[in-house]
Amino acid sequence: MTIYFGENIKKLRKEKELTQETLAEFLGVSFQAVSKWERGETYPDITMLPVISSFFNVSIDELLGVNRVEDDAEIIKELEAYDNLTDEKLKLEIINRLKEKFPNDFRILLRNMTSLVHFKEKTPENVAKIIAIYENIKQNCNNDKIRISAKRHIAELYKELSEKEGSGITFEDCEKIIKEMPRMRDGQEMFCFYYPENYPNGDEIIMNTLEEQFLLLNTVYSHYFHYNGFFYDRNFSDEWVISASKTELDFLNFVYDDGHYGKMWRTVIYNYGHLAVRYFKLGDNANAFDNFRKMCELAIKFDNMDRITTMHSVMFEGKEFDKHTLGSTYIAKMQAKELLIEKYPLTDEFKSTSEFQQIISMLD
Repeated sequence: MTIYFGENIKKLRKEKELTQETLAEFLGVSFQAVSKWERGETYPDITMLPVISSFFNVSIDELLGVNRVEDDAEIIKELEAYDNLTDEKLKLEIINRLKEKFPNDFRILLRNMTSLVHFKEKTPENVAKIIAIYENIKQNCNNDKIRISAKRHIAELYKELSEKEGSGITFEDCEKIIKEMPRMRDGQEMFCFYYPENYPNGDEIIMNTLEEQFLLLNTVYSHYFHYNGFFYDRNFSDEWVISASKTELDFLNFVYDDGHYGKMWRTVIYNYGHLAVRYFKLGDNANAFDNFRKMCELAIKFDNMDRITTMHSVMFEGKEFDKHTLGSTYIAKMQAKELLIEKYPLTDEFKSTSEFQQIISMLD
């Protein structure tokens, strides 16, 4: 049974416009105790429940939130369907239906925020909605995972808006959010090595941690010499970037020696594309075509995989991979085609060659 005491007492306290100190004084406890209740770290003694429920004029069941168990089961089922969909229209229908029925559930609000940040035009109305959801989560949600995810999305929004003239948002607004987030050494991944040998799921936890670290390293490493993946250089020569990209791909192919890239599928596909563009810039069309072809072959392989597959590399033997980990809307062939036709800085002459057209036809 899920208990929502901390969330409920915080909500009830704010409705009465009470501080934690004032509520603690009424109940005869320390304000630290009230703070821990609201964070879900501890619960009050059972003998206090009638006193608290009477003070707020609610039943004990309402105070504990046990009447929400059936609602919670419905929400979990609907969100699972949402997370498994690739059709944005159907996803939006689920979120709108859930928002209407459960307007204060933070899991629903976070997904709504995600959709607004990543898939909707940044109109003043949508930006206001995103910020309102973020402030609600920041002020009222006790779940750290949801709170940190909301910070990540608001940072992404502020970064985008800071680059638009007249938005009223500067990068300092984005930086403020970034500095509120936990440092890597304070994250749970840092302590995966604490798990003892033969601990249940211990190997899986360590494998997941390794993939998270590889992904993070690639993101920072690549963006140091690719701005948003599209070639803004900090005085790095094309030759150096090619060498760096090939070294990174060699490492990933060594680690994922069975050719199954797990969470790094998208990264590897895109890296071959980035490498091809560098060769194109140097006039080495043969290597450019080779790497674009490899990019498309991997995109096709990814899309043809079952949703749940098992990895068999030495480091990740037996680990299950869910394609939707990369986002249920991620279709590799579609993304590769968009990059090749619309995003990569290629000349019309290069795109008109038979070799390039053959590569594009692979994705049809």
